[in-house]
Order: sequence, then C-alpha cells, then structure tokens
Amino acid sequence: MSSACIIIPCYNEATRLRTEAFLAYMQQGTNVHFCFVDDGSTDGTKAVLEGMQAQYPNQISALILPRNQGKAGAVRAGMLHCAGGPFDYLGFLDADLATPLAAIADLTAVLDANTGLDLVMGSRIKFLGVDIRRDAFRHYVGRIIATIISTILKLPVYDSQCGAKLFRSGIVARLFQEPFISPWLFDVELLARLIQYYGRPGVLSHLAEQPLRQWIEQSDSRISSGYVFRMWYELYRIQRKYRNV
Repeated sequence: MSSACIIIPCYNEATRLRTEAFLAYMQQGTNVHFCFVDDGSTDGTKAVLEGMQAQYPNQISALILPRNQGKAGAVRAGMLHCAGGPFDYLGFLDADLATPLAAIADLTAVLDANTGLDLVMGSRIKFLGVDIRRDAFRHYVGRIIATIISTILKLPVYDSQCGAKLFRSGIVARLFQEPFISPWLFDVELLARLIQYYGRPGVLSHLAEQPLRQWIEQSDSRISSGYVFRMWYELYRIQRKYRNV
C-alpha cells in the first residue's frame, strides 16, 4: 500500500480545527501521515496540534513556525520538512476540511494507477452525483480568475486554486525549493514550475485533475476582501517571472 503525507497549514485554528475528524481518520488505520504546520499562530493552535501529536506520535507531527509566513510559506515549510521521509506521495489540504479527508484515497488512487503523473489536483466541478457547495458570487469570481490563470499558463486547467493536491514525492524538493511570490496564488507558480521542468507539451502527461466527490465551502475565509486588489498585481508578477515557460 502506498503511503502519503498530507500537510495541513494552520493559522489561529485553535477553536476551528476539527480535531475529532482527524483523530477518527487515524483510527481507521490508514497509511497516511499528517504534518500540521502552525504558521505563527497567536492563539492556542500550538497546544492543540501538540496534543494531537501526543495521541498519534507516529502518524501526526506538528511543525511550529516562529512567525507567520502565509499559506504558501506554511505549505512550503511542511513539504520540505517531510520531503525526506518514507512517503510515496506528499500533498496538502486546507485545515477547514472543505475537502473531506476521504478525498485523500481518491487522489492517491489516481497516482497509483498512473505512474507517469507527478501531480493530481482536486477539482470542484459540480455535476450530478457529487456534493459541491460554493457561494454563488465566489464561484463566478473564481471562474473568472481560473480562466485568467489558465490563459497565463497556456494550460487547460479548470481549478488551479482548489486546496487539495497530491504530488509524487520525487518532484517535491524541486517544486518547493524556491519561495513563492504570492501567499495565496502559489498553486499557479507550482504549475508554472512543472511547465518549466517538463516543457509545455510534455507537462500534460505529468499532471491531472480529479473531480472531488464533496467540497463544502466554509464561511470563515482567511483571505481578506482587500486581497482581491493585490491579487492582480501578484498574478502580474507571476506572469512576468514565468513568461518564458
């Protein structure tokens, strides 16, 4: 059975983190390790994470960052921290579990069945038989942003910003070695770096999108409304840096 390590970035999650869901998942005996990254929290997150680690020391680890680095920095720190471990796959999920833990098995199955893939991304596509719940306004704004990102990358990706991604372990150090430009749009840079590594025609055989069976939007978003304006500048900087890929 293949093994996976999932990074969970956490910032001030002491009262929001669904510890019972993670602990119940551990009791199922899955071959999954969780690395919770405390991104310089100012509440009791550190104690919560260390308490979970004490219950499952072989399957849960807590990486405590001394200062806040944003989601991109927290995910990067966790991925590099675990890259040398005995894992076939490394990935990340959002702490709010908008993507349920059951999706880990679905993403793992895609990489198991396709040995040429280096990355499988969860995709929030609403169709019959799935439970995808998104705020209508955010959904349509997200579709505009996704179209712009697809145009920048010249890649037919539907949902680059879904917070559920799983990588083959051998590619992680290369993709996460360099810091990211944007604290929230680092997914775009990850795809640009894959294109840079494999070339535009070749990259298509190394990544895939997997429609999620469930995704439920959580109301407590960590992205401020003012970030929408800064986001365009960050996209511009990303486009400038990777314009030759």
